[in-house]
Amino acid sequence: MIDIKVGFPQAQIELKARKTLEGNLLILDHHTIDIIILPDENKVMCFPKHSAAEDSYSSQSRLFEFLADKGVIIRESIQGGNLFNSLEGLIPPSNQLNPIQAAVYVVGLFLMDENKAQKAADDYEHDLKDYFLKPDDQDSTEYGEVAQQAAKGAQVPGYYYIPLRYRY
Repeated sequence: MIDIKVGFPQAQIELKARKTLEGNLLILDHHTIDIIILPDENKVMCFPKHSAAEDSYSSQSRLFEFLADKGVIIRESIQGGNLFNSLEGLIPPSNQLNPIQAAVYVVGLFLMDENKAQKAADDYEHDLKDYFLKPDDQDSTEYGEVAQQAAKGAQVPGYYYIPLRYRY
């Protein structure tokens, strides 16, 4: 748990975070990206997890837009990092509070929003799978309940070749 203290604790947030040997803070809570806060350089950096697919850039972009909207990083400083597929942004200095603690807190807020969105997406996917694989009585019929017809749909039997007859 990381505390932000300005005179007294104003807020607390719980994260899956580690401190590296260099003193950087590695936040691992997100499902597609890893976030690093570099206190010595006043920088936030993120890169995709090894298991992430093609949607990691959109998560990175949302993170930096969120941080910029909250005023934790300088919007003009967002750029690609020196690692492949990484993004980074600078944390502005502040005389009123510790900018690193503020960055950690706002990253935690972003992660809470992302977790809610991910849970909603997972629930929707689960419900959709149940809708197709386990339909209720209103959305299903027993085998043989619907009678067969000689011709169904737009294709008329024996008429398949005629639309292609005069084409090269």
